Amino acid sequence: MNVDFIPESWGWKQEFFSAWNAAAVNGKEFSAQEEGSESEPDSVPMPARVTGREFHQYEVVCPDFSGRPGFPRTRIAPGIYGDVRVNGRFDYTAASRAEYPVPGDWVLVEQESGTLRISAVLSRCSALSRTAAGPKTEEQVLAANLDMVCLVFALDGGRNFLERLLERALVTARNSGASVCVVLNKADLAPEEEKEYALAAVSYAAPDVPSVCVSAKTGEGMEGLMQFLSPGDTIGVLGKSGVGKSALVNALAAYGTGKSSPCAAQRTELCAAYGTDTEETAGTAESTGPAAKEGHIREADHRGRHTTTSSRLYRLPSGILMIDSPGIRELKIWGSTDSVDDGFPEIAELTGRCRFSDCSHTGEPGCAVLEALNAGQLDEARYRAWLDLQREQQWMERRTNEQARRADKEKWKRISKFQKELKRSR
Repeated sequence: MNVDFIPESWGWKQEFFSAWNAAAVNGKEFSAQEEGSESEPDSVPMPARVTGREFHQYEVVCPDFSGRPGFPRTRIAPGIYGDVRVNGRFDYTAASRAEYPVPGDWVLVEQESGTLRISAVLSRCSALSRTAAGPKTEEQVLAANLDMVCLVFALDGGRNFLERLLERALVTARNSGASVCVVLNKADLAPEEEKEYALAAVSYAAPDVPSVCVSAKTGEGMEGLMQFLSPGDTIGVLGKSGVGKSALVNALAAYGTGKSSPCAAQRTELCAAYGTDTEETAGTAESTGPAAKEGHIREADHRGRHTTTSSRLYRLPSGILMIDSPGIRELKIWGSTDSVDDGFPEIAELTGRCRFSDCSHTGEPGCAVLEALNAGQLDEARYRAWLDLQREQQWMERRTNEQARRADKEKWKRISKFQKELKRSR
């Protein structure tokens, strides 16, 4: 087995085997086939993980499953492949953009006329999503199959640490299904009292979420952050432009390697030049070269430029998998209202004491939330933020339920039409 492409080193877990077995081979078990076997190995789609996406072109890594119980022999060589697209059937049946692959997804790939194509996305264990920008209410998946989401803020002044954004980001991260950690970056640029204030704000907003002050530039606090990360885990980063997400990825890549500069860290990249033959693209998983691209910030307001333009999965020398995402301009939440209450534990505890079970907490008699607010026991800014998020989430759920019903109906109309055309052609 190629040690660079051991499945577990790319985040493969047993639950993905069950999903692949059900989707690709309908539960049929395989034994490792001998070389020279007359059976056709390419007829079974194999698992691969999406490591990058540019519009409708994908970069995927195909781990080495040779000799594994339950997997057939295949001609798809282990390696990283560029310019991979979804096949026609996938494109025709996909009901929304959220169903298309994103970095972190495990997908089924197969050879079509010598070209690798994606035929399906395996069920996601977790998904970091937000409501897409624009007038249409739909889910935008940023990264999939994450074990942890690191919410990254900067302590260099300006608007890079905002408590209202922290509350919104916590809701988004909790809705993903992954664990959460808050990373306060650029600690070398902040006085001690500012660090203490930010840590206290995180502890108040999310007492169950770990937080750590770090400096990707100097290495301060990196050892504390590494305590929350394990080899084989997939970590996503979420934050505004300029907070140092890419620098954090590079610093984690350099941690423990003895490299003096994070920019010299090893990174996951194409095995060969983009767009080369599939046989040529199979190769080593890592190479010494440029790491995640870092940008500059404006001195006036400490705002960053959108240097990272698309999400990408990096396999670090430590065995940790990191997904670096573009900076967020706006963060409209996606998911259930339960996660909103999780982000405001002091308010959630008060809602259980209200006189009416359907209390809106805006003017009803016997409202425990308003009583605490009037008595000065509840922070007014927190209350208004909670109310805004509740209303936003409820409005979004009403919209998406109706849209999902219409999309499902339209999807099955297309499938029925396709089946009828297929019967006629036969």
